[in-house]
Amino acid sequence: MTQPPICSVDAGKLTLSIKGEPHTYSNDKAGKRQAILDGLNAIPTISVGQDTYLSSSEALQLVAAVMYPEGIQTEAAYQTVCQVTNKACNHIGYGGEVELGPPAVAFARRGVYRRQYPPVDAQLVRDQLNLAGTGSSFPRQEVACTILWNKAGLATYGRHWSNMTAVEQSLIQTQVDAIVEQAGWEKEKTTATGSYTKPLSVAEAPARSRLDELLRREKGRPVLVSSVIYQAQLGAYGRGFYSNELTPALQTIVAETLQAHGYRPTPQDGEYRPLPVTLAAEAETNLQEKLAALPPVMTEFGQALLLRNVVDALGVASISEWQAEQLVADGRVSQALRKVGYQRELTWCQPYHFQPKHEGHDARCVILKEVRIKNDPTRKLSLAQGLAVLTPALAIDDVENNLVYLEMVGAKESVKANWAALMGGNRVHWVGGKRIEMDGMKQHIKIQATLPCGWVSQVLLHKQASLKEMNPEQPFYLLDNGTAPALSQDDSHRSAQWLIPPLFYPMLNKCLSLPLLPEWAGYLWENGRERNLIKLLDKGNGQEYAAWRVLPTPENWQKVVQEGLQSQALNF
Repeated sequence: MTQPPICSVDAGKLTLSIKGEPHTYSNDKAGKRQAILDGLNAIPTISVGQDTYLSSSEALQLVAAVMYPEGIQTEAAYQTVCQVTNKACNHIGYGGEVELGPPAVAFARRGVYRRQYPPVDAQLVRDQLNLAGTGSSFPRQEVACTILWNKAGLATYGRHWSNMTAVEQSLIQTQVDAIVEQAGWEKEKTTATGSYTKPLSVAEAPARSRLDELLRREKGRPVLVSSVIYQAQLGAYGRGFYSNELTPALQTIVAETLQAHGYRPTPQDGEYRPLPVTLAAEAETNLQEKLAALPPVMTEFGQALLLRNVVDALGVASISEWQAEQLVADGRVSQALRKVGYQRELTWCQPYHFQPKHEGHDARCVILKEVRIKNDPTRKLSLAQGLAVLTPALAIDDVENNLVYLEMVGAKESVKANWAALMGGNRVHWVGGKRIEMDGMKQHIKIQATLPCGWVSQVLLHKQASLKEMNPEQPFYLLDNGTAPALSQDDSHRSAQWLIPPLFYPMLNKCLSLPLLPEWAGYLWENGRERNLIKLLDKGNGQEYAAWRVLPTPENWQKVVQEGLQSQALNF
């Protein structure tokens, strides 16, 4: 027997005496591993016939000395030493323990030994790795562990993997694992036997080119995350994969390319979105005045602003359709548009939608006026067969199917006949292409006048549109003729009140017990609209008048006032 190994630790270094000579290693996992392998290879072996054996007890003592220089104190530590000894011996080609005694060995050398088995051919394993295919789920080469183990077993022992002993299988597996690791592959244990995997290298230039083309094609619109990942994989690896997980290198390429094209590098709701347009400080100055000064165009849908003119007025040089939508919906811009009477949504108009018709064939994006009043003196209504009357004014609640305002003008008999038909037994009528439900005069008041020409004008007004007749506990209506004062520098501080129907404050004040001041009207109007307490009816369309519907819910309006006072937007 050789002298027991001596191991010591000092100043973070591990020193192992091998054949009387000290060898120093780092006192970490890698250093201890190398010390064990060096020590095992230094243990003298014995030959029995054509076989070579390693003393199991000496191997155990060596591993114990390296792992526990102060000695083994627990059963768990002993079991760990046994497991590491078995694995380390397998790694250098020695199998399980066998008893050797006379006459195979001298009586003094009897004991437990480990037989040396033929080493696995490393080149054979590397050749098999080169033949590995590409997986469908992840961008990597994959090969089942059992394929390599079987090839190595056939070459080493001439037997299939399933026909080898447990000791032989352990030897093959340990050696193949080490060869694979040295070749830069990893072992994945997702199945019982596992597989060896190696990530595919990323072709950076094609990946960037694919992403560049995708983002140029989208022209500043949001892009699906799945589309970005597919194009990145297609460029980097020549194909796509089921998994959306990107390697760190490819993630970097995607993030850099997105940022270069003005996109956020972090997805939202399954898509990458362009960065919001930031207005320059000078563009935000007098924003409302700039929008009010833009020349409107006329479309068959009503008056509108060309989006291109709005963007130019805001000083934005290059912007996509999606970014324009976000810009128009942005807080300050949308408020400024609303205060000068325009929508916050975009509408596409073909050349024939414009009045007069635009030249060319391209559609144009416009922002329509919120309240779009038509004054068609020839518009007629015929509820009584053969007796038509003119309807110079008509406003409809298309939510409640109510008439808010209707004026009939014509010969006395014609007006009388149509009035009788409207108030008659048939509760449902179609007026202005909208379904109307009437129940006599229960909800309306009648205003009648005789014109100088002898014709009659009869107006039907909903009681909730009358300051005098309204019920303060029910929603009320506001009539809006769509007109607004011209912009002037002198009254710019009153801009929030320019387009508010004149009866808004007195009718709201009548409905609520809260103390309201007339100068609060702009704030109340703006915040009432934001909270859907004020709703524009019939999409803002009307004949001479459009109508708004206001909910007089005290708790909601009280909250609006409280927040205004707290923020000092309102004061007494």
